[in-house]
Amino acid sequence: MKYRRPLIAAAFSWMVGMGVSVAGSGESPRANIDFDAGWKFQKGDAAEAAAAGFDDSAWRALDLPHDWSVEGPFDEKNPSGASGAYLPGGTGWYRKTFRVPEGSAGRKVFVEFDGVHMNGEVWINGERLGMRPYGYLGFQYDLTPHLDFTGENTIAVKVNNSLQPASRWYTGSGIYRHVWLKTADPLRVAHWGTQVSTPVVTPERAAVKVATTLVNDYGQARGVVLKQAVLDADGNPVASASGQVAMEGAASKVVEQALEIASPSLWSPESPYLYSLRTEVWDGDRLADVYQTPLGVRTIRFDANEGFFLNGKSVIMKGVCNHHDLGPLGAALWDDALERRLVMLKEMGCNAIRTAHNPSSPELLEMCDRLGFLVVNETFDEWRRGWSFDKETRTLVASKDNKGKARYGYHLLFDEWAEHDLAEHMKRDRNHPSVIMWSVGNEVPEAQKFGELETLKQLREICHKLDPSRPMTVGCNFIAGANETGFLEHMDIVGYNGGGGSCFLYEEDHKRFPHRKMYASEVPHSLQTRGEYRTRSRYREPKHQPPHLTEQEVFPETNVFYESSYDNAGVRISSRDSWRLTKTLEFFMGEFRWTGFDYLGESGGWPRVIGNFGIIDLCNFPKDTYYFYQSQWTDQPMAHLLPHWTWPGKEGVEIPVWCYTNADEAELFLNGKSLGVRKFDEKNDMHLQWMVPYAPGELKVLAKKDGKVVASSVRKTAGAAAGVALDADRKELALGGRDLSYVAIEMVDAEGIFSPKADNWVSVSVEGPGRLIATGNGDPLSHASFQTSHVKAFNGLALAIIASDEKAVSDYRKRLKKGEEFSNEIVVKVSAKTWKTGEVRIQTLGESK
Repeated sequence: MKYRRPLIAAAFSWMVGMGVSVAGSGESPRANIDFDAGWKFQKGDAAEAAAAGFDDSAWRALDLPHDWSVEGPFDEKNPSGASGAYLPGGTGWYRKTFRVPEGSAGRKVFVEFDGVHMNGEVWINGERLGMRPYGYLGFQYDLTPHLDFTGENTIAVKVNNSLQPASRWYTGSGIYRHVWLKTADPLRVAHWGTQVSTPVVTPERAAVKVATTLVNDYGQARGVVLKQAVLDADGNPVASASGQVAMEGAASKVVEQALEIASPSLWSPESPYLYSLRTEVWDGDRLADVYQTPLGVRTIRFDANEGFFLNGKSVIMKGVCNHHDLGPLGAALWDDALERRLVMLKEMGCNAIRTAHNPSSPELLEMCDRLGFLVVNETFDEWRRGWSFDKETRTLVASKDNKGKARYGYHLLFDEWAEHDLAEHMKRDRNHPSVIMWSVGNEVPEAQKFGELETLKQLREICHKLDPSRPMTVGCNFIAGANETGFLEHMDIVGYNGGGGSCFLYEEDHKRFPHRKMYASEVPHSLQTRGEYRTRSRYREPKHQPPHLTEQEVFPETNVFYESSYDNAGVRISSRDSWRLTKTLEFFMGEFRWTGFDYLGESGGWPRVIGNFGIIDLCNFPKDTYYFYQSQWTDQPMAHLLPHWTWPGKEGVEIPVWCYTNADEAELFLNGKSLGVRKFDEKNDMHLQWMVPYAPGELKVLAKKDGKVVASSVRKTAGAAAGVALDADRKELALGGRDLSYVAIEMVDAEGIFSPKADNWVSVSVEGPGRLIATGNGDPLSHASFQTSHVKAFNGLALAIIASDEKAVSDYRKRLKKGEEFSNEIVVKVSAKTWKTGEVRIQTLGESK
């Protein structure tokens, strides 16, 4: 399974579509300039660091996005604890000196941060602009009054993530998303100033409704012509509208316009067709602003009896919940790494994402639009958990400790910031066709259990006011209690999280509340450690655990901190049982399993530092459960055998052998001898099983459909690890850019067979115009730094993440100017003491644009 890089042209087209003006292009009166490069950083507080003349020459030079917490070290004493992966928080400072782009005099200049975690406080030339506490939402400041348009300017940012734990999962620390320097005319479209919807869609036509917020920062009135054009995927206009607008000086105004697309192409996960809306603001014969907005034409319908419909067709949401960290890269956003993850999920058959439990990066939504994912867009994890509801006075009463879900979490900010943050989140994301629901909370006991309903009503009102085209929801656990308090009756669609046995109430609640619209917002919670197995089931809630596979444990050597990959470890319902319910209950709209990927934090306690719920591990290596979903969610013929077949000392012991496949039947062979054919039936509808006495050699399954072999899977017994095999998922990188190549390091025996239990240490080196960004192995118990070049294999695998070297760009330019040759080959070498060094070569393709 390989990551496939999107066309550069498509990425560039998207930049233009978001109002980006590439230097020298002259395409737009507004400019959106990448402001990530050339920052200085210091970990720890620094007196007077906000001052323009502060000496930061001794600080570390780096480019953004940046997460200092992931640099470690892991330490059981770190106050972030299990929720924060035992990684450090603290305070950090960032500074950047820059000049305003030529021609900016008389224009407005803004800085936009897509995410600073947390308590991001910003100064420009010593003038304080403000502080934003919530680390998951971007913010913009007007720099114009404080700038020197002819000389140097200094921006300073203080990030305070010292109060820990501040979340139930790993957040990272720093300016961890992109930063933009933006210039625009005083007469312009406001920040996040368009709202586009398609209230009527038929095969013949799509009505497009546009509301544009215009801002006039000139002191005088202006007669404006506002033009709208819908562009197809090739940039051709297919609909237009124009209107005159009288703008008062120093004022803003919302202008509504209507357009119509003939014979529209529809957006869907299978065919994510994207239009764009081009908005032009004319001041007489002067083009003052151009602003482009994503547009996907689609209809959504949620029915209490028939489920979810997209474009008139019944669709089951096959979803995952994901946190925002990128494994060994931490919280720092690498667009390439994020898209790589989405492509893996797409290849598994996933069609939906829940942004658990906070606003995602803007890039995630852009990718979901383009790749085709449905999104439940979540704003908050908690409201005021430190409060209880007094039934006599019908008021909230503060608890004694008011610790919230996390001691220093969002509950401390909720009263002051919640309405503002929800509104900002919705304005930022409401034009993405991928977004189908707004989720305003996750497991909020003061409302679910104690019946405090006013908060929900207020948040619902904001949702309906800002976006009447989409429903709102909350992810709820302990549904039985929430049924009694009335909480669930005040949301458009009810999200069932698994807690409190809620995942067993779907049918009962459908009968009790026939008008309720339902989906599984966080089910199932299965656990699995890549390459680890138990035949005895182990559940957090034992009363729900499935039958054991064997009377005696076949794999007693499995570490107590690891979880089984047989889908027999979890909280309360297996992946198979959950999906069986979801796909058979017609009224049920879909499920979002917890989680798509392993993630940092929420580990359950030292020595674990990783949440081991993912169906893909921290380093992007799929676990066996990945192939279960692929067998259920895709039609491309596939077969997958588990477990591996290297079990020295277990000769003659019966081992359960499973096959996940989307074929009709499968035949298993051990060393060429058939062990029989298994077919799916009502009892065995999710996997096929054989009990096989272990003998070394080759285990092979042939999957058949209509009597023909359509897929196969092989497991071979390996000897001791004797070398490495390297596989780079990308063999070409743009020089000096942020493209990544993930190099899988496989431990193999003398015959080249994968060694599934190897745990050897190896060293990674990089030659040529490349650099090592991170290493890892996916082991939930590993406390090794992700920044080291020495990495230990976990169950036969390790990972090295490679990027091109920005420093090579200047060398490239010099040599190019002189007509000299430039070595564009990155050579990645992996070595161990007595083994032959493995290597893989990656080409760089000129300078990144």
